[in-house]
Formats: sequence, C-alpha cells, structure tokens
Amino acid sequence: MITGHRGAAALAPENTLISIKKAAEAGVSWVEIDTQLSADGIPVVIHDETVNRCTNGKGKIADLNLAELKTLDAGSWFNPDFTGEHIPTLAEAFDTCLALDLTLNLELKIHHAEQIEPLVNAVIDLVKKTKFPINKLLFSSFQKRALELCQQKMPEVRRGFICEVWNGYSLTSIAASQPYSVHIDHHILTPTIAKDIKDAGYVLKIWTLNNEKKAQSFFDMGVDSIITDAPDKF
Repeated sequence: MITGHRGAAALAPENTLISIKKAAEAGVSWVEIDTQLSADGIPVVIHDETVNRCTNGKGKIADLNLAELKTLDAGSWFNPDFTGEHIPTLAEAFDTCLALDLTLNLELKIHHAEQIEPLVNAVIDLVKKTKFPINKLLFSSFQKRALELCQQKMPEVRRGFICEVWNGYSLTSIAASQPYSVHIDHHILTPTIAKDIKDAGYVLKIWTLNNEKKAQSFFDMGVDSIITDAPDKF
C-alpha cells in the first residue's frame, strides 16, 4: 500500500540507486522513479528538465549525453555522505529493482510534447531488451498522449494517469489510454472524487503524502496506495 517516491526521497538523493535501496530497506514493495532521455537517446533516471537542482552540474538533460551526465555528482547536494552517487540509467534502475524484488512505477517525464514518442519508444525498447517482468512494471505520466502510445505499443504493461487537477471531464478524457490507475495529488482528493475514480474501476494512488498520521483518512476514502518521500514513516 506504500510506494517510495523517487526511491525514498526523504532518506537519500532522489532518483538514485541508493534511494531505491533505501526504499526497499524501509520495507516497501513498490518504488516510483522518473525517466527521460539524454541527448544521445538513453533513458536516464532524473526528474527535472535540468541537472541544476540535483547534481553539481548545469544544463538540460536533453542537451547532455550519457557520458556527460555520468560525470556529475548526484548525491552531495542532499548530504555529503552521498557524494559520488550518479544519475542512473534506466537499465541500471531496472537491475536494482529486480535485485530487490521491487515493483516499479515508472513515470515518463515529459517536459515538451516532442519528447513523448521518442521517450515511449526508447523505454519500451529497453523493457523488451532487458525482459523486465511485465508484472513488476507500471508506466505513469501526466501526459495522456504518452499513455495512449504505451497502450498501443505495449498494452500488456499497466498504465497510470497522474493529475493535479480533476474535473467532470477527467474520467472521460483518460478512457482512450485504458489506465489501470489514477495517481492524484492528495491535496485535491475529496471523498466524492475518490468515489468517482473507484466506481470507474481504477486503482487509486495519491502523491506525495509525507504525514503518516493522515494515512488512515485516505485509506478510508478508498485510496489503494500512498506515494511518499518517507516510506520509513509508514
């Protein structure tokens, strides 16, 4: 019922292999990480459009090739104890999740519309190449088009729609991608919205709840999974 957000973002530098390991140590069976493409088309694990916040470097991920990204320190910004952590490739994250028996909620991080198809294609190619277990994987995205492409190209992998806005058209608008789950900002979830999502047959996940004292009230609404930076608290 608990998913570690960006690994375990309160315990280690987000979206690194050590963060994934910290989530597993906290006892979760699910982790969420973000992926986007380097300049040379390699899926890497990082959230922002740039490396500025979470490394000692500067620049857009889309402008830096894998070799350049791998020279960056992605750990010391969080704590000097993590100096030397690197931006992982998605392939490395796959290996780590398999070794730790974790199920992966993989967010396809889209910063511009033209990135959608190349990213979806590269991720699906990697899933096929590595033979990552389908039952251990869920594709998620804010971008409906990305989920629709995933549904067309690899329908056997579950899909989750991420949202921070919900209105009367939301359920209709996501139908084309045939999602497995809806991942909604916990700040906007109400009992009515939760009931609508559950009545439509979707698994309901919330992000990013870090106050464990509020967990029960969300489970009472019908929430199936809490995505949190601090899985150890839960």
